[in-house]
Amino acid sequence: MKKAIMLLSILALLTGFLFAGGGNEGASSAKAYDTVDPSGQTVVFWHASSKLHGEALEKIINEFNSTNEWGITVVPEFAGYYSDIYNKMTTAIAGNSTPDLVVGYQNSAASFQLSDTLVDLNGLVNNKAWGLSKEDRDDFIMDFLDQDVNAQFGGQRLGFPPNRSVQMTYYNQTWLEKLGFEAPPQSWDDFYAVCKAATESAGDTYGYAISTDASNIFAMVVSRGGSVLNKDQTLYTLNTPEMKDTMTFMKKLYDDGYGRKIAEKYGDQTDFGVGKVMFTTSSSAGIPYYDKAVMGSEKPFEWSLYAGPHSTKKPTLNLYGPSVSICKSTPEKELAAWLFLKHYTNTASQTEWVKATNYYPVRKSVKDSLSSYLVENPKYAESFEVLLNSDGYSEPPFIGWDEIRDMLDAGFNAILDGAAIEKTLIDMEMEANDIMASSAP
Repeated sequence: MKKAIMLLSILALLTGFLFAGGGNEGASSAKAYDTVDPSGQTVVFWHASSKLHGEALEKIINEFNSTNEWGITVVPEFAGYYSDIYNKMTTAIAGNSTPDLVVGYQNSAASFQLSDTLVDLNGLVNNKAWGLSKEDRDDFIMDFLDQDVNAQFGGQRLGFPPNRSVQMTYYNQTWLEKLGFEAPPQSWDDFYAVCKAATESAGDTYGYAISTDASNIFAMVVSRGGSVLNKDQTLYTLNTPEMKDTMTFMKKLYDDGYGRKIAEKYGDQTDFGVGKVMFTTSSSAGIPYYDKAVMGSEKPFEWSLYAGPHSTKKPTLNLYGPSVSICKSTPEKELAAWLFLKHYTNTASQTEWVKATNYYPVRKSVKDSLSSYLVENPKYAESFEVLLNSDGYSEPPFIGWDEIRDMLDAGFNAILDGAAIEKTLIDMEMEANDIMASSAP
């Protein structure tokens, strides 16, 4: 990833003059598309959706192709998964052969924009003729919509969200009630108490499956009212009271034996399914897999999920998910690509997308059209309510975040294994800001 970022930085220097003052520069303004005619355009879309997700996406695309009034044709191309797409885009940027639409996470989009590859979608979102109406804006979940606005690029909107997931805490409801607790713990102190009560060394049960993944670290920090960035998003802040509290708490939980590291991929789901662990933290998109693990066990039980413990006034959630970016080409192709994004994120398409993927929709109105699905999928319905009644926070959309994520994972592991907390956080903060400084546009 680091080599790819360096390559994109070099490309930005070598090719920057091609875009300076060029014909596409004005495409970022809201008026640039007023007189553009997108009729007859063909748009290539690099996506990462396979199997059932891919079938659902192609259905949405086929509907757009057969019904849109401009005769626009979207051509879907499965380009691998997100790391594959990142590498493929790096090559495409070097060869001036990018697609018209590409899916990826926000920090990947920021890397692509080093070479001025992407359209600032503010110009399309705000366009009076083609953009989002007030009714549309009010319908979108703003926490989702704002994730693609990038401070590193002066507030450019580098993508548009088709769906989102969140980190949720899964718990064994039958076991919790058996231990005498009426509801899942809302404070971290109470969470510790339940984990302690659930741990039996003889019975080999324990309280919490510890994932050192950076998304879980971020979720725990924001649950305490903290952040990993300063207020103006110019520096990483990893040596904070909230981060120290997070690491101190998890280290104690681990040392006391009430929390255990996940031994293998999806080991948390396996342990949860057989009733070995009380709590895990994972993506909301994992609901079907957890359900399968529980129902496939010898002794199925009642389980549920919630936002998790927090010291903030409202529950807090780590929101994340890929977005779709439009690559610079011609105003006609850019507008055609945007019109497909509007179709992809309208209420009808979102309803079908949710049913196929179990992701959260980006529009609030989709809930009304999912009535039967919510009845058939009660855990999804519960989690959707949690989402709508919680505060959402997004991981940094900046260049280099993938590298920093790996560093956080390694640092968390080191702390659990005995590394000094404050020194580890100080070192990580310095390294993170070095990465930010060296990769900034």
